[in-house]
Amino acid sequence: MPGFVSLVGAGPWDPQLLTLKARDCLRRADVVIADYLVNPALLLHCRPDAEVIQRSRGPHNAGMSLNQQGIHELLLDRAGRGKYVVRLKGGDPMVFGRGSEEALLLRNANIDYEFVPGVSAAIATPEAAGIPITQRDHTPSVSLISGYEAYDKRGRAVGWEHMARHGGTLVLMMSVRNCRKNAERLIASGRDPTTEVALVRWGTRGIQQTVVGTLATIGDAVEAARLRPPAVMIVGSVVSLRAQIQWVEQRPLFGRRIVVTRAFLQAQPLLTELAQLGADVVPVPCLEVTGPPNPKAFHQTLSNRDCDGLIVSSTNGVERLVEGLCTAGQDLRSLHGTCLAAIGAKTAEALAERGLVADVVANPANSEGLVETLRARGWLAKRWLHVRANTGRNTLAQAIIAAGGSYQLAVAYQLVRPQLPGNLLPSLQPPEHGGEGFDAICFASTKTAEHFLAAADELWGPNGGHKLLAATRAKVVAIGPVTRRGLEGLGIDVNEVADTPDTPGLVQALTHAVG
Repeated sequence: MPGFVSLVGAGPWDPQLLTLKARDCLRRADVVIADYLVNPALLLHCRPDAEVIQRSRGPHNAGMSLNQQGIHELLLDRAGRGKYVVRLKGGDPMVFGRGSEEALLLRNANIDYEFVPGVSAAIATPEAAGIPITQRDHTPSVSLISGYEAYDKRGRAVGWEHMARHGGTLVLMMSVRNCRKNAERLIASGRDPTTEVALVRWGTRGIQQTVVGTLATIGDAVEAARLRPPAVMIVGSVVSLRAQIQWVEQRPLFGRRIVVTRAFLQAQPLLTELAQLGADVVPVPCLEVTGPPNPKAFHQTLSNRDCDGLIVSSTNGVERLVEGLCTAGQDLRSLHGTCLAAIGAKTAEALAERGLVADVVANPANSEGLVETLRARGWLAKRWLHVRANTGRNTLAQAIIAAGGSYQLAVAYQLVRPQLPGNLLPSLQPPEHGGEGFDAICFASTKTAEHFLAAADELWGPNGGHKLLAATRAKVVAIGPVTRRGLEGLGIDVNEVADTPDTPGLVQALTHAVG
């Protein structure tokens, strides 16, 4: 039985502009076929077992080099096998995309499909540059035009004379290489040479670039700025309003590209905060939280526990503890009389959200901090059950046993290295190697750094991660002193350490590093 295809608009680039329906499609997809201008971060919404194919462009990018015929073959093959396929296209699939061609292909093959509209770069990019495409004091109309010659070759040339005289605001897509020629066409067709023009590259991103001129000067201005695709060209008096209402460029971290390596879901508050400050944020999740390696053993440990207190190391540990108690046939009442120790305020907050009050909160939020807190209260020699990940230091175990107490470990979850979208790491390379580079990278644990280096080494060979950090001269920010020592042990120089091991602390440290 044939599958189903969703022709989905990914939006202009900003991952927060992905529609809710598009996100849900990605979460359900068996196969995702993405264009090269789709932000690879969007592919992190996909299931771990989904087949993800992203087109590449240029010799330095990972991914698959596909022409339109190759995409057609993939759509027919995967959907023909009964798969649910998401065809992820930049912007909107019907605005200078080939969504309609792909829909006709599917219709002829009796494969059902749907369109999922996306935010078009033709609208979003001018807005991000502070340029309204319509404004009642300037123009009541706007025309969307292909600035690319492919339409001319098919005998469907742009009506330049009409556009020059009656088109209102003109938004030309795919127009960087033909910028000068298109400006000359408009002038020759009657448009005033002094008409304001702007070209905006990477609209909606924290590294967007805007070049402003007139029809007579824009060609020289674009060449002087060495502007590269992708960019949108806006022609009309509305461009003059940019000087008054531009907003993206006013943000404090505008122009800074920051890599966040935390697990995708846990990184969301940090990603949002940095984006609001204007940074171009690149989520490169180097950790994935999965269930315990031995669920039966974990549940038995909780069921048969004989301890005075429970130590919980993280918010993930809190979640797994509550789940494990339920699976073991118990609930929160079974913890009555048990001392609860949390490593850090965030872990204590996660306990409180589930109706559990931490008796001890480590400060500073690390194993050493908890050891000192327990020692000061005379509780170090008690019987402790420690709920944590499959990896960690032995600091607590050694201190508790040395004090005459007992220590038992309950491995509640695993920290594994996730599979990253193929184009994500290559996008971090410097421009001379086909990427955009980056200004800073933050690590919330030594394990994330180990996984980052391992992924880079797999892609570029031995010391690939260290070479990338050296080539970009990126600032390295650690969430705390323990992580700093771990990074230095991996041969990574640390520039900043967060004062507090949380999102506000990381934001402050990153701002200080690159602001």
